[in-house]
Amino acid sequence: TLQDCEVALSPFQEDARSGSITPAAEDCIKKLRDEFYTRMSDDLNTSHILTGAFLDALKFINNSKKQPKQQQLSLIESLLKIENEVKVVLDVLGLLPEGSTYSEVLQQLKDKALKRAELAENDVLHLIEERATAKKNKDFSKSDQIRADLTRKGIALMDVRKETIWRPCVPVEQEQEAPLVEKEQQLGEEQKA
Repeated sequence: TLQDCEVALSPFQEDARSGSITPAAEDCIKKLRDEFYTRMSDDLNTSHILTGAFLDALKFINNSKKQPKQQQLSLIESLLKIENEVKVVLDVLGLLPEGSTYSEVLQQLKDKALKRAELAENDVLHLIEERATAKKNKDFSKSDQIRADLTRKGIALMDVRKETIWRPCVPVEQEQEAPLVEKEQQLGEEQKA
């Protein structure tokens, strides 16, 4: 998302006017800034900084790609300001070293995710192909299982257009899923009765 934003906005960095951004962008920036400072003041609560308003800012960036052409100038200005706020958060957390591009940071995060998952990138690509084959054969349980297994290991699969890409994510603990599985089993047993 940030890499896409950086690429899309780079031609407009010089031309962007200050001050005329959308109210939605202003709200997004305010929430991001307020939540960031609140979390940092709470004993450097970094585990929660990259959730909530931070994710909302990334969603705003993604959703903005769908805006009509007549709103583009205001949108560009809004995205530039949101991107700057996101950079502040990432910089304070040490996740965006000076002079680094989002592409470089993303690759570093991917490398760390692969190491943590004890996988090579070719393993992930093979599983993506296996999942695509399962989907093509309408074996959705296998497709979902591959996605869930990778998510547990900190690898998120994202279906983009006609391809699947992967990004690092926070590993999902198996204990968190156990109650959900138990509830589903209970519901299944209740429906049989």
